[in-house]
Amino acid sequence: MNLFKKLHTSASTWFIKNLLVILLIVTFLVSSALVLWPHVVIKIPAGFLGVLYRPFSNGVVENSVLDEGYKFILPWNSVVQYNGRIQLKKLELDVLTSDQLRSKVAVTFQFEVNPYTLPLLHKFVGPQYVDTLVVPEVTSITREMFGRLGSSQAFTSGINQVIKDIAINADRVIIDKLSPPGLTAVRLVRVSAVQLDSIAYPADIQAAIQNKLVESQNAEAYVYKIQQAKQEVDRKVIEAGGVKQYQDIVNAGLTENYLKLKGIEATSKLAESNNAKIVIFGNSAGGLPVILGGDFNQEIKQDSQTKIEKKP
Repeated sequence: MNLFKKLHTSASTWFIKNLLVILLIVTFLVSSALVLWPHVVIKIPAGFLGVLYRPFSNGVVENSVLDEGYKFILPWNSVVQYNGRIQLKKLELDVLTSDQLRSKVAVTFQFEVNPYTLPLLHKFVGPQYVDTLVVPEVTSITREMFGRLGSSQAFTSGINQVIKDIAINADRVIIDKLSPPGLTAVRLVRVSAVQLDSIAYPADIQAAIQNKLVESQNAEAYVYKIQQAKQEVDRKVIEAGGVKQYQDIVNAGLTENYLKLKGIEATSKLAESNNAKIVIFGNSAGGLPVILGGDFNQEIKQDSQTKIEKKP
């Protein structure tokens, strides 16, 4: 027990005497950790890839790529991050067709890096590969494709083929022109798709196109009106034929005896009603009875009474 007390007393004495040195050492260690932490622990976000560079051992590590998450490296090494997702780039270009029509086109293309050859891309091109490699090649191919065709084909029937050719040729040219020394047909960047967003013609060409479209619409409207008028004529002809056919059928059955019979039947039905009426029979062979209602008889009586009163 006495020995333990002696050791404890000695340790306490040593700690008090060397307290300043201990504080300096702890401060140094903490400061070193804070300073070195960003250089030792690297965070690679989702969708990104990292290329490791070792300045003291062969530079770029070509056989491995750092994926997402936290990575620990030595303080003197460094990591360059690349976006591994599919990316979009829009270009606005002046193009000239084979018949010298100058236009402005907006082209959007998709591209992505090849994760398996990313260290080679970093070593031979660098992080600015989009502006250094991809954009110039897509621009050149786009102008070349439009320059092979006339304006009527480049911007109408052949536009889909032009877009496909831009994507295919741009991807092929990048492979051919960017193969690292000693290697052939190495894909570092892939151009996966190209689409045409807009076309802007010169003002006079644009006005001519608009006039042509208006005239085309008017011509189609006139054709529709003519067709509508022809259909109306056909409808009236059919209607007139039906009326004529109906009249022919009715006239064939309207004999004199039939008309007399219908007249007698109508007179009989009117005579059976309770209203006061006058029935006048004509003296001709084909004459039909004429029926005068009670209102007409009343008017006759009033007129006769008026004439009697006017006599002197």
